[in-house]
Amino acid sequence: MKIRFKQNKATILKLLDSSPSIKRKLKILDKLNGTNEKDNIIILLKVLEDTSWSLREKAAYKLAAFGPRVVNRLKKLCVRGYWFTRASACLSLGEIGDLRALAVIVKLLLTDDNPTVIKEASQALVKMARRMPAEFAAHLQEIELDKPQMIKILITLETIDIEVYSRIKELIENE
Repeated sequence: MKIRFKQNKATILKLLDSSPSIKRKLKILDKLNGTNEKDNIIILLKVLEDTSWSLREKAAYKLAAFGPRVVNRLKKLCVRGYWFTRASACLSLGEIGDLRALAVIVKLLLTDDNPTVIKEASQALVKMARRMPAEFAAHLQEIELDKPQMIKILITLETIDIEVYSRIKELIENE
């Protein structure tokens, strides 16, 4: 069956849902440009709930290209999604780097039980800190964290990127 992408989102979602082949699903994602932007976002958000990591990862990067427009929807997935959906949402949010998502990323890092979610939240945290260190430090201080929680955040930064950690620690101490 040849895939035509002048189709509506319902048809594409049905194809993604019914196809047993990951390869075919990836091909469908690669050709999403035939639908409008709003439908693309809806389709990609739905794909974040798929059981295939490669599919979710591809969707996460494609969603990141939409930037701040998808941050609120991704934040919702971080709160209510399955562990693999939360991890994929963190991946997207880290790529976007919008500090409006910092509180939800910090919450996942501190409270989630799943190691994959914690890993992706940690990576997202570091990417946000790298992108805008001063703004990151200011936003981090606005989040209500007790001392052990702040230490855990700083240890996460230090473990992944010592330079980012040093810069953020310096900014926090100087305020």
